[in-house]
Amino acid sequence: MSDFAARVFRATYSSDTEAADLDAYINKNFSTERQEAEIADLSAAVFLATVDDLIIGYAHVVVGLADSSSALLNRIYIDTEWRGRGLANDLLDAVLSESKQRGVTRLELTVFERNERAIAFYQRAGFAATGNTTFAVGEDLQTDLVMEMDLGERFNSSKT
Repeated sequence: MSDFAARVFRATYSSDTEAADLDAYINKNFSTERQEAEIADLSAAVFLATVDDLIIGYAHVVVGLADSSSALLNRIYIDTEWRGRGLANDLLDAVLSESKQRGVTRLELTVFERNERAIAFYQRAGFAATGNTTFAVGEDLQTDLVMEMDLGERFNSSKT
């Protein structure tokens, strides 16, 4: 999973970020040890999309960072060759199902302000921008949008 995450992150952000900053971020956040710790974290859930044992996408969500009713969608990564085929929707559905089971009522994420494809996806899914935050990629301080989805409304409206 580490190699996959590093490859997708580099492919997505290399046009906006210097190579040294990308390397620093990837080395810190996508090491095998870090990925194993994320998988082992009981407050988190990791969902994989695979083809013939090859990872082509994954999602990582952490429940209860602010309080027990909220969750942070850390990432949905899809291999560039597999984008546009509905995998992100499938992974988000898995995240939403897990969130519902854990009693989450608010799902939050951050997304690079220039990642228009991801922003459009999250908006279509029902997320709304609620602010900005600074995101460090190595020494490069970038602006991310903070987006949220009220799961209480979503889960209640899906019952009708």
